[in-house]
Amino acid sequence: MAQSLKTIKANLHKISDQFKWTYNMDSTGYGNLSNLIEIRNMLNSLWDLNLFSEVVNKLRSSAVFTSSENSLRIVGKEAVMIDSDLNLLKSLITNFLTVLIETVPEESIDSINIKLPPVNDFDELSKVSRDIHLAISQVIFNDEINGQTKIVSVENGSIWLNVLVGATAVSVIASLVWSGAVIYKKILEGKLLEQQIRGLKVKNDSLEDILKAQKAETDLLIIAESEHVNSEFFTENKPENIEKIKNSITIFAELISKGAEIQPALVAPENVSNLFPDPTNLIGLESKIKRLTGPTEN
Repeated sequence: MAQSLKTIKANLHKISDQFKWTYNMDSTGYGNLSNLIEIRNMLNSLWDLNLFSEVVNKLRSSAVFTSSENSLRIVGKEAVMIDSDLNLLKSLITNFLTVLIETVPEESIDSINIKLPPVNDFDELSKVSRDIHLAISQVIFNDEINGQTKIVSVENGSIWLNVLVGATAVSVIASLVWSGAVIYKKILEGKLLEQQIRGLKVKNDSLEDILKAQKAETDLLIIAESEHVNSEFFTENKPENIEKIKNSITIFAELISKGAEIQPALVAPENVSNLFPDPTNLIGLESKIKRLTGPTEN
């Protein structure tokens, strides 16, 4: 998954604080290195972030990774080289982190991060932007939520937007995105079912009936999710408000299918972060609608 610069900055803060080791050369010509368990963890984290790959790969191929011990006694020449590479890496981390601190603005807990799906031209970018704006604004622009959509920062590569939306609006958007992910999962299941049925060479009339039933079930789920979101955040059960929520959920489902991600601010507390679906595990996602349970069977 593509990492935003804000995510990289946060991870480098942690790595920089813990990237410490001790080194000394003894009288026999061997070098002693310690705190290697932490160093291995940090090197693996940098590898996952795809940062400083040449130096990191060199260290991951060194004697540091030949043991799980916290301290090692290594032949002098190699020990000197490892210590030199660790110092180089420490400098690279420090310098890059300084640049990120100066250029990447701090987040507000009342903001969200949006990763746009891949776009090829300005027409696609304009449509995606309109869809995102509509999906968010039509639900949070009202007196009860008092939301906003102020773009705080934009990152290139994979385009990430940090958008200030307001304290209450963060939770509303999280619920809309969660419901959108539930609908995306339902649509995906429908497509897989269609492929299986086509593989069985079922008659076209029967196939059409099954697909219509699948769509009707999805439409009912969208209504149920919309009513649930409405009941969570709005005091009145206004039909026009539910229609806006339905539209937002549908738009988010489509955006997710194209590769978009909507995530909380990195500085958001855990109870807020947990309101958003995990983009790496959408298949395992479950609806938040409380299911009615039947009487206990004896």
